[in-house]
Amino acid sequence: MERELPIPVFLTEDEETVHQRMLNNFQDVSTLEGDFIYDATRPTAEEITQLKQLGLQNNLKIAFPQTSYGTYLEWLGECKGVFKNQPTKSTGVITFTGIQGTIITKGTIVTTIATDEKQSIEFELLETETIGKNETADIKAECRIVGTIGNVAQNTITVLLGSISGIKSVTNKDFKGGTDIEDEEHFRERVLVAEQEDKLSGASSDYIRWAKEVDGVGYAYVVPEWAGAGTVKVLILDKNRKAATQELIDKVQEYIYPLNIEEGENRDGKAPIGALVTVVTPDTLLINVKASFVFSNGFSQETVLNILKNKIDKYLDKIDIGGTISYNAIYSLTGSMMLADEGIQDFSNLTINDGTTNIILNDQVVGIGEIINEVIA
Repeated sequence: MERELPIPVFLTEDEETVHQRMLNNFQDVSTLEGDFIYDATRPTAEEITQLKQLGLQNNLKIAFPQTSYGTYLEWLGECKGVFKNQPTKSTGVITFTGIQGTIITKGTIVTTIATDEKQSIEFELLETETIGKNETADIKAECRIVGTIGNVAQNTITVLLGSISGIKSVTNKDFKGGTDIEDEEHFRERVLVAEQEDKLSGASSDYIRWAKEVDGVGYAYVVPEWAGAGTVKVLILDKNRKAATQELIDKVQEYIYPLNIEEGENRDGKAPIGALVTVVTPDTLLINVKASFVFSNGFSQETVLNILKNKIDKYLDKIDIGGTISYNAIYSLTGSMMLADEGIQDFSNLTINDGTTNIILNDQVVGIGEIINEVIA
């Protein structure tokens, strides 16, 4: 995170101090307020103070990655070969239902439904397919704009722009992998790492740094010698701390250790000679929470459980690969809704994945599953 820069004393002088020092240089002449010498030197003192407190202090800040910002921080990164990750588009699969033999061409546009609150989001097909005997066709597509806005849930893309004779309906599976441009604090962290670490060409820190240099990667972890000497497993997550898409995995694999090379061709890639590198994304362990809830009057079960689900999801988002899901933390989050009058009057018999103990992740990431109200007969 950005740190407070120690400012030299001479750059913190106020205009009164600067002006008084100027006046002290005059001998045998009146320097009282309102006299010529006072009035003639006052504007200069104000300008010198502004130069020191705003200009020179800012020049100091932008000189160090700990306190720099914006374009200046990006330039500091460039000096170390670190570049800000650019935003990426989400990808997924669109399912068309219709008459066998109907051709759906690459470039066809499908969208979500527009509402009063938000515009529709457009997605473009990446390949041409023909509807088969089962009267459906699954076609890869990507969002037409970059960013997390394209990460939409299943069954939300239902509109076909234009008409294709023979198409009856359109829907989708989850779209994933859309990321926003790298935020300043994550970028600052990578610049500082590049400043502090020697490029050892093969250390775990090198693989982490290489993975994060690929647009869309937010987190990376290394398992050395996971399948014997010389083997390295790199586990990656996107910038939303979610499992990486296959497209992102392939990009990182190609960048660090390309797989598809011709015989006699140089492998290139960042990995040192002799290493055997596998890039994967961790499996996702879903956390299901069950309890017997008593809901407050005026609250619907669905609304209350969705609020609880969002609270638990935010907690789980902070847990790294190999971390621990605390039973007590989830119990406390549930209890906090009683204290905050958010719809839970009481609850009992709370379990996470049918247990009441902490859950330790093993090369896994965690996600929120279902929140279930077990009614006591």
